[in-house]
Amino acid sequence: MRLSGLAKVLPILYICSVKKEQSFSRILHSSYPTWQVAELASRRFSPEQFQLVLDSITTSTPALFSKEIAGHSFEGRPLNLIGAGNGSTTVLLWSQMHGDESTASMAIADILNYLASHSNERTVGTILSSLRLLFLPMLNPDGAARFQRRTAQGIDLNRDAVALCTPEARILKQLQQKHKPRVAFNLHDQELNSVGSSKELTAVSLLSPAIDAQKSTDDVRARSKHLAATLADIFEIFISGKIARYDDTFEPRAFGDSMQRWGTSTVLIESGHMFRDPEKNHIRKLNAVGILAALHEIATGEYLNFDVLRYDMLPFNGKNAYNLIIRNVCIKHRSGESTIADLGISYQVDTHLEDIPMLVDLGDLSTHRGMSEFDAQKREIFSGDLRLNQPFDWRRYFPIGKFIPEY
Repeated sequence: MRLSGLAKVLPILYICSVKKEQSFSRILHSSYPTWQVAELASRRFSPEQFQLVLDSITTSTPALFSKEIAGHSFEGRPLNLIGAGNGSTTVLLWSQMHGDESTASMAIADILNYLASHSNERTVGTILSSLRLLFLPMLNPDGAARFQRRTAQGIDLNRDAVALCTPEARILKQLQQKHKPRVAFNLHDQELNSVGSSKELTAVSLLSPAIDAQKSTDDVRARSKHLAATLADIFEIFISGKIARYDDTFEPRAFGDSMQRWGTSTVLIESGHMFRDPEKNHIRKLNAVGILAALHEIATGEYLNFDVLRYDMLPFNGKNAYNLIIRNVCIKHRSGESTIADLGISYQVDTHLEDIPMLVDLGDLSTHRGMSEFDAQKREIFSGDLRLNQPFDWRRYFPIGKFIPEY
């Protein structure tokens, strides 16, 4: 088939866009230690501590940032909205709508710090002259104060986009209705997952939320998919093979799905896990680099040149990973027979660690990977002591000294 002139040009435009963004991404990645906010080293911090950090950044360059209180949480904590740029395209970024999902909040602090410290650079000038950025970096401060998923009312904020029972949900919808952002970043942490059916841990997963049960793609979702493809290409540079797609089952109560229906092209970035990164600072770095590079692509309009197949071909999150796998356990049965099996143990409920782990699987787990693993060398345990999906104090049976689960 003979290609038209436009058809010949489009692949060239795509390649040029990818190469240009790779260059900017690499610069961001290599220079990150110079603009990382050192005051945020742990994933646990109070809303008050976080606000002090943000204030120190925004007050250092007051001409660059605007600040306002968008409203208050159920317990009266302020929800602070930070603005930057004066462009015609509005981009809304919100984080920590689940109070124990703080990785991207730290990344937003880094991004603000980069904008402040590099405001004279051409790439930042392009972003700020083309975009109006609105950051809501801690949507659930009551949950953050407790480091818990849900709000002070006990409601999952990401299932309140329709009923609007919480003041935090009402504020987020009001911001969307008022500012009509063209693009939004919905930033989360996810539970421990694998990349598809592999044993590779998911470091980052992406989602262009569905707009209906049929997972239709209108113009709004199409833009979202282009943006997700852009992010996938950026992340691929640094974490090749560690990127997955989040479950895209339609959830009408979720804000990502709702934002798409309300006309804002929305992408979820779900921060996953990497080995030897307990505070998720490497994944925080990926967030900061990826979002900044993507903002530049939105500012130039070149994100629309990224092939949506890049996103569509990502494997979905899989379940081939556990916090701990104890291998080669000898399970003794009442009959006197024994079984050699592996034990899969999880320390997670939602996205946070629990003090008492759960036994979630046993059998042949050779296709699975543990954040930590050890060989029991056929140490015996009575089958009656193994109850699936129940708390399991494995240290009673397998004393291997102090165990620190990787997160």
